[in-house]
Amino acid sequence: MGIIQQQTIKGTFYSYMGVLIGFLSVSLVQPHVLSPEQVGLIGLLTSFSMLFAQLSLLGFNATARIFPYFRDSKNADNGYLGLACRVSLVGFALFCIAAYLFKDQIVQQKHSGSRLFTTYYWYLIPLTFFTLLFNILELYSRLLYDTTTSRILREFTKRIFILIALLLLLFSSVSFEVFMWVWLLSNILPTGIIAYRLYSRGQLSFQINVKFINGPIQKQLVQLSFFGILTGASPIIIDNIDKYMINEKFGLANTGIYTLAFAFATIISLPARSLYSIAYTVIAEAWKNDDRKEISTVYQKSCISQLISTLFLFLLIWGNIHNIYAVLPPEYASGKYVIFFIGLGYLIDSSTGVNGVILATSRFYKYDSFFNVALIGVTIAANLIFIPLYGITGAAIASAITLFTFNFARYLFILLLFKMQPYTYKTPLAIIMSVLAYFIVNAIPPMANFIIDSILRFGLITLLFGGAVYYLRLSEDINGLINNLAKKYLRFR
Repeated sequence: MGIIQQQTIKGTFYSYMGVLIGFLSVSLVQPHVLSPEQVGLIGLLTSFSMLFAQLSLLGFNATARIFPYFRDSKNADNGYLGLACRVSLVGFALFCIAAYLFKDQIVQQKHSGSRLFTTYYWYLIPLTFFTLLFNILELYSRLLYDTTTSRILREFTKRIFILIALLLLLFSSVSFEVFMWVWLLSNILPTGIIAYRLYSRGQLSFQINVKFINGPIQKQLVQLSFFGILTGASPIIIDNIDKYMINEKFGLANTGIYTLAFAFATIISLPARSLYSIAYTVIAEAWKNDDRKEISTVYQKSCISQLISTLFLFLLIWGNIHNIYAVLPPEYASGKYVIFFIGLGYLIDSSTGVNGVILATSRFYKYDSFFNVALIGVTIAANLIFIPLYGITGAAIASAITLFTFNFARYLFILLLFKMQPYTYKTPLAIIMSVLAYFIVNAIPPMANFIIDSILRFGLITLLFGGAVYYLRLSEDINGLINNLAKKYLRFR
């Protein structure tokens, strides 16, 4: 767990710094300078560009599981990056054709807010291209055991650029059109930075080792890419289909309210994102060496560590939900329970650790593709049921149900197939401690000053839940991290 813990800590640190910047952007600036329709526009452009970029990869990201066979620093890793770029260019060309042919279906012109989406629809072309290129370079960087750079750029640097764009709109007389150009540039710049980072380290090579690719590995590349289209696109579809369906039924304003609430809830998933990035490479190497003990250890430690981390974040957010909405305009109030259910879904997802990574890097990766495809149907069905009943909150309920169903299926599959069971008595104990901490903190009446109230609740949650986790030694990784930080702090006093 050494390199995993190190990279996860670094990635999570910068993710949290990004959360701070994101909080300034999302809660203090964006809702006060943009209308709900404009927030919805940005949310849809972001969601669609992520989906289309993933589809344009044509499943090539799934070939990461066999990258250990490509690894050769003296020979540009046998042209892995060059091959990824060529495959993706083909996928991007197909996307451009589809974007032209299906414009009306994507825009959903029956709502008045669709006029705004129509105006900025073609921003999807550059946004998708640079998102695609960033994804390729991020994948390659991650396979070279550097997950920190892309995490900083995605979670921190880009958010600073977007905050600057919002501040420009707030403190100057620029039009929304000018803001959108600056916003687009803010999304493009991280791609240039990560490309320069790889170039400066002598790792940006687009050459292809045709002899190596045309060898026995060619069949694996084709098979993995085919199933990777399903596996890679499914999570993006699952994460973003709700925004499309809300826009289709209620229009951009409600999409904006949902997008803002969704942004708060995704904070809970940050530790897991950092973990998955580096764990993929480590577990792929372990499968190559048939080291099941290492995989089982990573699985068990990831489950308890991620459960504790996400429980802590969930407590901080839901324990301060009244303070969050105190700084938002009143029209966003209907998104309160969106935060709860999306957060609950991410809590469930994170608490299952690296189950998806284990499946995706194993020889049974095809079954993970089947799980993902089946889950698309579950997601659409759940949204069709709950959105008419509960509006945007129904979409959040559907997401929570989907994530529970998906991860429970993965858990059973790994248990039956690999005989790996990651949970111990520490799992329910951590949940009980979090529930007790919440009810104690929630019993305190809200204060008039929301800043003091937030600080008090943050401190109490940290003391009660964090203290219980440390005292009961629920996670050796977390205890080790705290002890190391304490030693460093005491050393420099």
